[in-house]
Amino acid sequence: MEGKAILKGLIFGLVLFQTAIGKEVCLSELKNPYPDDYLDYALRRTVERAFLQAGERLRCGEGSEKVIVEVLEYKDIPTGLSPFQRVNSYNLFLSFELKTQSKSYKYSVAVPYFLPSGEQGDLPKRSALEDALGIIYPKLIEDLIRR
Repeated sequence: MEGKAILKGLIFGLVLFQTAIGKEVCLSELKNPYPDDYLDYALRRTVERAFLQAGERLRCGEGSEKVIVEVLEYKDIPTGLSPFQRVNSYNLFLSFELKTQSKSYKYSVAVPYFLPSGEQGDLPKRSALEDALGIIYPKLIEDLIRR
């Protein structure tokens, strides 16, 4: 137990140290041709969190690196029918590109979700979007640390 606490403290200290000396990054634009405000919110939050965890500082000012995120594809693909012959199972497909001044990274993922009834609105789709971004997140951090 004590070893885990020490390890957590060291990791926390390393993250603070990296943040103190990290480059300044500005998420200047999020290009999303799809009419889904939650996608904008969730994608911006995920990318900003990844930059922070990679040791960068978020600040839009003189000398900060401009970053553009562009959604390439965002769609639902029907995969199953209910006993009443209505589509109730989907695959959510998300693909986006992260462009920095020096490199470009592309990410894509497909996540299944189930819509048991119309009463739940778009909550299952939002949950699937969060799952998709959670799958991409470790690779995103890895790419940002290595750049």
